Amino acid sequence: MKISVNEQTQTFYLACLEWVPTVGHEIRVGDYRFCALPLESGINISEVTSGMRVLKLPMSEEVHAITETKEGSMIYFLKVGERIKRLIEGMNDFDKHLSEMVKTSVERLGEMPPIEDYDSDWIFAEQSDILN
Repeated sequence: MKISVNEQTQTFYLACLEWVPTVGHEIRVGDYRFCALPLESGINISEVTSGMRVLKLPMSEEVHAITETKEGSMIYFLKVGERIKRLIEGMNDFDKHLSEMVKTSVERLGEMPPIEDYDSDWIFAEQSDILN
């Protein structure tokens, strides 16, 4: 399975008591799509079409240091993709499990809002001297 990470940040939705928007990066593992969502306590990895969490990675000092830059984050997320790949390969029928997760989310919360690109360029922009 090919693993890739989308450098474009996007708004994804987590399946909670309602659809909760959050911003992160898509990790593709073969035909499957996941999102890496940095949170204070760690990095949440959710399946994109269901909004359900598949992994939660603790935010250690090492991970924090690696993910301080966009380039470091992309490299780290590729490694996370390898971990997801092992998880998928270790399951008997991931497609069936995924189908059940999507069905559960839609039954509980309705259709998920669309995933959209998120403009995060302002974070890396030079600071302006203009005050408004």
